[in-house]
Amino acid sequence: MFGYRPEIEFAESGTVYDALKYEDPVPLSHVVRKTYFHKLDLAPAGLLLSEYETETAYALQHKIDPPFTQRLAIALDEIEADYDLVIIDCPPQLGFTTMTALLASTGLLITVVPSMLDVASMAQFLEMAGETVRTLEEATGPIDWSFLKYLIARFEPTDVPQSQMAGFLRSILLDQVLNTPMLKSTAISDAGMTQQTIYELEPSQVVKKTLDRVLESVNGVADEFEKTIQQAWGRRNE
Repeated sequence: MFGYRPEIEFAESGTVYDALKYEDPVPLSHVVRKTYFHKLDLAPAGLLLSEYETETAYALQHKIDPPFTQRLAIALDEIEADYDLVIIDCPPQLGFTTMTALLASTGLLITVVPSMLDVASMAQFLEMAGETVRTLEEATGPIDWSFLKYLIARFEPTDVPQSQMAGFLRSILLDQVLNTPMLKSTAISDAGMTQQTIYELEPSQVVKKTLDRVLESVNGVADEFEKTIQQAWGRRNE
């Protein structure tokens, strides 16, 4: 969707790994690529990033500085003045890569599919994450995120069990759950098949009613999340 194929174009270099690696890291600005979306740049990931897991285990044993807890934060310092917002997309696993990202972040948005198995899985992940973060805090000091929000994703309003589970989540997490869910839609699947966003779909590619419905959902999520960010910045929402 950003005009790149990481598995082909960045098979040997050009990913975030280049800025995080322990031997001869490059400035993050050398990794950042322009996209064809106005004012939206990309720092690609790729299979090479898996090397960071192995290298970090070695670095911890040999006390190589800076430690993994600071590496992405330090890399981001170089480009911070160039951007209003940096979004880091992490896999739902507690490896060194994800922990490095969590410690460099100022806020968290956690997606959850409103089904029993997905919620149970998320609960276990968060429990493990909490224990890991508490351990890291002993070494790095308190971690203070500006916000922690949950986004209900792949939501089907006509699915009664999903609606019940979404209500259950809201009753427990209250205003930590965004009001607008991200709908499950064939329009999103169709766009993904052609490496497009839903904003690029031609009217002939999908039923108009379906497209309007998912656009309302995506725009609603984006607007609400923008308000969350504005509040974290101490700005009034207008």
